[in-house]
Amino acid sequence: MPEATERAETRDHVLVVDDEPANQRAVRRALLDECSVLTASSGEEALVVLASEQVALVIADQRMPGMSGTELLAETARIYPNLVRVVLTGYTDLETLVGAINGGQVYHFLSKPWEARELRQVVRRGLERYGAEMERIRLMEELEVAWGRARSEAEQKGHLLTLTAHELGTPLHILVNSLELLQETEHTEAATRWIETAQRASRWLARGVAQMNRAGQVQGQSLRLRREDFDLAVLLRDMVTELVTELQRRKLSIETTLPPRMLVWADPRWIRHAVWGLLSNAVRFTPDGGRIRVEAVREEDDAIIIVSDSGVGIAPDHLEGIFEPFSTAMGDPLSHTSGLFTFGARGLGLGLATVKGIMQAHGGTASVTSSLGQGSRFVLRFGRSRGED
Repeated sequence: MPEATERAETRDHVLVVDDEPANQRAVRRALLDECSVLTASSGEEALVVLASEQVALVIADQRMPGMSGTELLAETARIYPNLVRVVLTGYTDLETLVGAINGGQVYHFLSKPWEARELRQVVRRGLERYGAEMERIRLMEELEVAWGRARSEAEQKGHLLTLTAHELGTPLHILVNSLELLQETEHTEAATRWIETAQRASRWLARGVAQMNRAGQVQGQSLRLRREDFDLAVLLRDMVTELVTELQRRKLSIETTLPPRMLVWADPRWIRHAVWGLLSNAVRFTPDGGRIRVEAVREEDDAIIIVSDSGVGIAPDHLEGIFEPFSTAMGDPLSHTSGLFTFGARGLGLGLATVKGIMQAHGGTASVTSSLGQGSRFVLRFGRSRGED
């Protein structure tokens, strides 16, 4: 007996609004096995019931004293937009039906005299519709909560990275300066080698701290852009020039396809960081003797930067998470080497996450296509310039 009561309590409520008690009883009998039926004798009474009960579907007679069925349904559409509405009418007046559908957002209408089978079918489908809508709302609420939680966690990680970089920055600065002073004094040959090793390690650590600081700004959404018109083609040429010595040492060839002039409206400092992240990856993951290519093109209103290489490529199962912080797609950060451009050198796994964050801050995107042994192709895309080419 308690189980039957519990099932009855969980059944959806259907509200029947009709000023004729006999009609109310007829609908109740027809829907006895379908739902729990509530009744009201007027539009005003129906609104009182709706304010106190969780109703899934309302069936309203069109012709009632005072508030008509279509007027009631229009009011419920305003107050309870998810409620499923059905109108009963003994008149085939087109204007009435159009008013019910437009003003009351009516799901279905039934003409009197109605058949019990048809009524049950309409109510059954209406309740299914209501249930689906409630499930959609529930899932959207869960998604919103999950998104808020994920965003909060990302911001917390960003704050943690920024705090860690700040805490490491001061002692690191002291260490670097101390090593420089120490190098100027006289030492044995063995001590000099140890000092040089410590300097290389401190430079690697300084780069890591700088990466953490940039990633923290991006992840913590504290990145502040200072947009200006600047020539992207000039920026890219200068960056390639900076790499010439390392490229020659590694016997890497680099090709550029750049327009003579390409004005963009962006933050040149952060765009430089994004491109540098891709260029350094291309150098580090392309074997000696390989090829790197840098392109810049305009596609409609977008500026596009493409950095491709003939390097080792990326496994398919790593591509999806490659732009996430601490990604192992480019190798395990715990297996890092301290060389800036040594082949196969690993970083902290923050570079590509920072690239993505910079592009998002510019309203743009970062994407990649790659396969093992076939190289990689990274594409940065961001919005329209505010200058003239």
